[in-house]
Amino acid sequence: MVKRRRSRELKNNQVIDIEAARRERRERRKLVAAEKAEKEKERRRELSKRHVIKSKRRKIVYCLIFIVIGLIIGASAYNVIKLKMEEAEAQAKLDRLLEEKQALEEELALVDREEYIEQQAREHLRMIMPGEILYVIKDKEEDENETEN
Repeated sequence: MVKRRRSRELKNNQVIDIEAARRERRERRKLVAAEKAEKEKERRRELSKRHVIKSKRRKIVYCLIFIVIGLIIGASAYNVIKLKMEEAEAQAKLDRLLEEKQALEEELALVDREEYIEQQAREHLRMIMPGEILYVIKDKEEDENETEN
């Protein structure tokens, strides 16, 4: 139908202004191109918004992942340091107990001697040998403590 109308117009007018037809086509093409460009801009704007949203999401996810990894590493480092401190405390306690054991073993070796038994009886129990006289000399500090009590 469109062709027939054109054909009729051509038959009726017989004269066609080629320059005018070219201008009309150019204008139509410009309008179509402008519409396409506008649609493309809108599409790009929409894609840009999506891209920004995706980019923000991606950044947030990466930050969360790094935070979680950091927390895991921090907790592990804290546990390692805590265990090293406990190990040092246990080693110090072991050394102290070994020294105490050594001192007790030396004291045990002395317990069997006659002189040690006599010394302990004199110092702690205030015992004396037959024929000896016990003299008690009070220190100034002991006098002060007794008067305060």
